[in-house]
Amino acid sequence: MKRPHPKSGPLWQQARAAQQAGHLQQAEKLARQALGQHPGHHGILALLGTISMQRGQSQHAVTWFQQACVAQPDALNHYNLAVALQASGQLPNARNHYQDALQLKPGFAPAWNNLGNVQEALGLISDAQHCFQQAIRFNPSYTEAYNNLARALKDSGDYAGAVKHYRQARSLQPNNAVVHSNLLFLLSYNVLCNPQELLAAHQAWDQAHGGGPERAQTFRHDRHDDPERRLRIGYVSPDFKQHAASYFFEPLLAAHDRQQVEVFCYAEVNNPDAVTQRLQIQANHWCTTIGMSDEALAQRICADGIDILIDLAGHTAGNRLKAFTYKPAPVQASYLGYCTTTGLATMDYWLTDTILYPEHSPELIAETPWRLDRCWLCYRPAADAPAVVMPQHDHITFGSLNELSKLTSTVIAVWSEILRTLPRSRLLLKTRALTDPAMQQQITARFAEQGIASERLRLLPHSADYLPVYQTIDIALDPFPRTGGATTADALWMGVPVITLAGERCIERQGMGMLSAVGLEELITSSREDYIACALALAEDHDRRRHLRSSLRRRMADSPLCDAASLAHTLEHAYRQMWRRFLSGKKH
Repeated sequence: MKRPHPKSGPLWQQARAAQQAGHLQQAEKLARQALGQHPGHHGILALLGTISMQRGQSQHAVTWFQQACVAQPDALNHYNLAVALQASGQLPNARNHYQDALQLKPGFAPAWNNLGNVQEALGLISDAQHCFQQAIRFNPSYTEAYNNLARALKDSGDYAGAVKHYRQARSLQPNNAVVHSNLLFLLSYNVLCNPQELLAAHQAWDQAHGGGPERAQTFRHDRHDDPERRLRIGYVSPDFKQHAASYFFEPLLAAHDRQQVEVFCYAEVNNPDAVTQRLQIQANHWCTTIGMSDEALAQRICADGIDILIDLAGHTAGNRLKAFTYKPAPVQASYLGYCTTTGLATMDYWLTDTILYPEHSPELIAETPWRLDRCWLCYRPAADAPAVVMPQHDHITFGSLNELSKLTSTVIAVWSEILRTLPRSRLLLKTRALTDPAMQQQITARFAEQGIASERLRLLPHSADYLPVYQTIDIALDPFPRTGGATTADALWMGVPVITLAGERCIERQGMGMLSAVGLEELITSSREDYIACALALAEDHDRRRHLRSSLRRRMADSPLCDAASLAHTLEHAYRQMWRRFLSGKKH
């Protein structure tokens, strides 16, 4: 008698139904029983892989999908295995299986799209762009592929192409808040429109995705409370992991006075790491928000009794701004993770300082600015940072470890002028995109147009141990208008002076803020001519560079830039004042 195909068997049907209903533990139990009846069947193995992925067990999923591929090496099984490998961080292997899937099914648009994501994560930007273009070719309505192509174009410095494709993605899915946020990030961080247009663009996000005044009235907040009691502070971020933002958040979290504040962290973190673990230990309460709807997250925040809710992401990747549109806390503020307004009517304050957002700033924001009377952030250097040493070479090496997308044509022209004036000088660039030979060729060609030969450039891909490269750099050059953040702090900690050009908006003044905090105002310039002159003067002043090299780390350690206790105290005072204002009924 012929045995029934597993798809027609009751165990298979029950397992699939349980999986589709979200009863994953039951689904796995039934699928394992079905596999016992039909050993090695690729369909059941694939179902077990899918269940493991839904349970967040990507490595278990890899094992199931590997067996499914052996049983039936078709395009779908290779694709599923690649997805699991990608989720577990095994990018080269994921790339191989996406390619296997495309060999079997060349028009498989999702495989092209995901392969592009892997190539981009590996630093192969031009290959990623090709993959996203192929995904769009086979599916012209593929919103995610347009979004990803825009991101890859942005990474290579093609802002016009990035804006075009983000807008194309928005036209396909006007309700896609992620794509809309990505467009705002591009426009704001690269100063691509005037302040009026930028504010209007951010407020348009709120109008499209915020739900309006009715949603903002979802929760009631009683004003009859103790103004001096211990406050419950909620921090919301996707970056509670190895990320530049955590360089600055971790020291604040550790320094908070727990008699004044009780700290809740809401973590939109898919792949926790060692930094996540440290932050989780330091927080009073920890909530993983992956998979939570915006409304469910807002309800959780309200149930936790949060007094002041702080967004640490703005419109950067993985943000949970839509939860803020429900106004789950009586006071809400944006801090640290974004360079301008969120545009949200429900965001009460933007925490900044007098340098980033001075009184005369042309930057327009929807929130009320709250200017701290000290540097707005604090830096915690890496525990394993190498020693400061003087470069051992007979020429000046300028350097930048910033993203390649920050190197606009104007930046390259200014840096080339510096190199031309000092014929024996060199320029070192190190960043993820320089993993891609095509990007190296592009940068080399752009400098060649300015008369700078390739042998004067040292182009290096990003690596985990990138701090030692500062030991070979004499002077760091800050890009503009988008200035450096963590890269500037890292350079200073390694004893490398940084030349910055301060503009008018927050994103153009980050370098100014850090240099002011360590008392190096003489390295802050206000024009391209001054920038060039400052770089040349420091290059000629060997004694000044030697003194800075030997003293900068101690100087920085003793400055507000590394004073976590001062920042925590200042913020706690600000939170207390915000709370009192709320209770008194004053408008922010």
